[in-house]
This record gives sequence, structure tokens and C-alpha cells, in this order.
Amino acid sequence: MEIDLKKENSKNIFLIMAASLAASAFFQFELESISTTTEMFTAGGASLMLSVVLVMLANIIPQSVKHKFVFTRIKNELPACRVDKLCRNDHRVEYQNVENRWPEVFSQEIDDATRNSRWYKQIYKPVKDEKEVLQAHRSFLLYRDSFSGLALIFLGTMIWSMVGNPEIIGEIKPVVLLIQGVLTILSLIAARVAGNRFVVNAVVAAE
Repeated sequence: MEIDLKKENSKNIFLIMAASLAASAFFQFELESISTTTEMFTAGGASLMLSVVLVMLANIIPQSVKHKFVFTRIKNELPACRVDKLCRNDHRVEYQNVENRWPEVFSQEIDDATRNSRWYKQIYKPVKDEKEVLQAHRSFLLYRDSFSGLALIFLGTMIWSMVGNPEIIGEIKPVVLLIQGVLTILSLIAARVAGNRFVVNAVVAAE
């Protein structure tokens, strides 16, 4: 289902990218200096076109790389590797029950990679089309891919501020970097929370 979910999210990701770029442009060039309708449409059109490119680039980035950044882990980054810990901290889950039902998933004797694989086969696959699981999965993919695009914008702006020609668009204003940095961090946090919720929602749905 992931390919379909990613397609469903494409419009929202595009709009998030466009909003970030438009806000950056308006603060960089100052709202009062954009004096004509033509200039406003030009700035908006450029943001939309660049958003298309960024969505394409975000889709090209390997999923494993995205996951490593979102969960800030080099190895065993997927949240299902820690499904036992996540379920212990979620009030919706009666831990003793799930531990008894899926001992091969919740055993403390297995490694994280094995836990992730068993969660996928034994818990997620049977309930992957349940509404609460689909919605959590969709949200995770949306925020994960949005983070990738926003991070590209932030990184690109940082590089331009250091090596770009200031005569083209002027010195990058601190408020632009602040806006982009905040949006990037918020999307990372949202992706991490959504990913953890997705894993636990599958357990709840399968109980």
C-alpha cells in the first residue's frame, strides 16, 4: 500500500514545499517591496516550479536514508525495532496480553532487526488495511517525505548563504533561515511521532 499512500500524499507534500518557499521569498524580499501583482505571481510561480523539483528529489532519496535522519539512528532505525518499548509506554496496550500473544515479537532475547521483521509479518500485515493503521501509515509517510523536502530547502539555503552571489537575491536574512529551520525540525518531530504511532496502532488493531 505504500506506493498508493505516497501518491495520495503528493499533493500535500507539494503544498508544504510551496508554502515554505513562498514564505521564504516574501520574508527575503520583504512584503512591502513586492509592489505589483506581477511580482507576486512571479514569486509564487517560481515557488511552485521549485516545489515540483523538490518533491521529485525527496522521492529519489532512499527510504533507509530518510529513516536514519528521522529517527537519528544509523542502525535499526525503524520504530518497529523498538515496538516492545513503544507498547510499554502506550496506555492503549495491555502489555502482558501482547507479550503473551506474540512472544516471538516481544521476547527480550531477540535482536532489533528480527523484532522489526516479525512485527511486520505477524502484526502489521494482517491489519495493514485497517482504517487506523492506514491513517497512521499515511501520516508517517507524509511527514517523513515533507521533512526530506524541507531539509533540502534548508540545506540549499544554508549553502547559498555561504557561497552564493549576494548580488542576485541579496544576503540571506536570518528570519528566512529561522523559518526554514523551524519547519524542518517540526516536520522531523511530526514524522518521528507518526512513525511510532503507526507501529503501535498496528498492535492495537491486531489485538
